[in-house]
Amino acid sequence: MDTPLHKDHWFFSSKPDFAASLKTVEELVTTWEMSVGRGAQLMLGIAPNTHGLLPEADVKRLAEFGAALDRRYGNGSNLAAGGSADDAEAKRALDNDPSTFWSAPAKSSHAELNVTFARPVTFDSAMAMERLDAGQHVRHYSIEVIRGNTWVTVAEGQAIGHLKLDRFPAVTASRIRLNIQSSVGAAEIREFKLFNTGKPSTE
Repeated sequence: MDTPLHKDHWFFSSKPDFAASLKTVEELVTTWEMSVGRGAQLMLGIAPNTHGLLPEADVKRLAEFGAALDRRYGNGSNLAAGGSADDAEAKRALDNDPSTFWSAPAKSSHAELNVTFARPVTFDSAMAMERLDAGQHVRHYSIEVIRGNTWVTVAEGQAIGHLKLDRFPAVTASRIRLNIQSSVGAAEIREFKLFNTGKPSTE
């Protein structure tokens, strides 16, 4: 996804409206969620000025953008890292380390990755990352929370791929699962993360 850092400006301009056209941090984070959060690459157009330097305001905004992403989706905000899994292998998907992964049973087309907390947690976003060394396997998944004895779906999708971010109205639960309802071969999940961004969902 290609988009400029400034609204309506791909290149530096000395016109008065250039500085005011700088996108807000919230606009940039939303762009990230709608691109990287859906498995795409984000190419942010940044233009040097007539001296070959990046404007100070642009550099500051980029730093603010990075800090906002870290606060919202960084490892320190990942609630799932504090949860427990069914076994040591499943815990690999909750460890904030994308080099490790959980694998569904061999030749399976359906599997569940469960996260349990000692106390209920509130979250409004979930991020999943599929290991793609042998290709993309997941074809349908849902994110579910337990209500009494019933699993309730809060989000679902057709694919995960490199990274999939799902946002939804905040829910509170002590048991959550990534339910891989359909896959071509055994799914391999590098990371399954949960976040409470406090940001209303527009999905």
